Amino acid sequence: MLKHITQALRALFYGSALFSFAISINIVQICSMLLIPFSRKLVWKINSRGAQSMWWVMQYIFEKRHKGSITFSGDKIPSDESAIVISNHKSFTDFYMLHSLAIRRNMLPHVKYFAKDSLKYIPFFGFGMWLMGMIFIKRNWTQDEGQLKKIFRAIKKYAAPIWVVNFLEGTRFTQKKLQESQAFARERGLPILQNLLLPRTKGFVACVRQLKNTHVKYVYDFTIAYQHIRQGLQYPPNLVQIHALPLITPPWSFHVHIRRYAIEDLPSDEKNLVEWVKNIFVEKDAILEDMKVKWTKSDKLGSIRSERYFN
Repeated sequence: MLKHITQALRALFYGSALFSFAISINIVQICSMLLIPFSRKLVWKINSRGAQSMWWVMQYIFEKRHKGSITFSGDKIPSDESAIVISNHKSFTDFYMLHSLAIRRNMLPHVKYFAKDSLKYIPFFGFGMWLMGMIFIKRNWTQDEGQLKKIFRAIKKYAAPIWVVNFLEGTRFTQKKLQESQAFARERGLPILQNLLLPRTKGFVACVRQLKNTHVKYVYDFTIAYQHIRQGLQYPPNLVQIHALPLITPPWSFHVHIRRYAIEDLPSDEKNLVEWVKNIFVEKDAILEDMKVKWTKSDKLGSIRSERYFN
């Protein structure tokens, strides 16, 4: 009983502290709007630093206070490099995995996410996300196309460092959604994925075509994997567990595999670019399947060759 009370109090403390911190950042963001007539670029920078502050505190709690251990493998990523980032999407915890690399490569203030349009109506947080430059979409291409062009014009105009992050599955992975995705793939003769949903490609194609020949030179492909000592692969902790438990590792292990591609090497026409994305997801699915086998045999992350060169 005492253990559960302690965990509840810890979660309440962190939740209240983070909410209060978010409100203070919102106040700064609102004040920054007075500068819009004079310098939109300065407003962009102020709000990017606000995002960095919030995300840094959350990452500190995850990795330092509660000892969430994240390992990495794949291509080395240089510091201060702009990129389009694609990733699988399992839970809110994915943001900690993405930020773990961003903070190590000096890009945490510059992470901008594709997000569902409805999120901007969340009290306090939605408004803050809008000011931070999140890319809100309705997942209706007719409605989204004009908005995306406007956002890309701003990105190219400011030429500021940026990670444009897009979860190409379009939604969080669940077993029900996996079955629906597999049924859709069978009907159309597409690859049957076991650990991922089929990618939605229009937003990614628009990103590549709009940002080609700009300061954004690369695509990063993140494959995020979670392992729980009892529940197995792809069972991430939720937000309450992250803040309530004194230690996250164990029982969880976290791994990020990164691949880096030059945009100039990607197919130039839309059809072949879409095919390239589908092939990337087939490869990602194989990576996750390989992790599943190795983790099942060893019950620990050490069986996967990983590097801590990001620390």
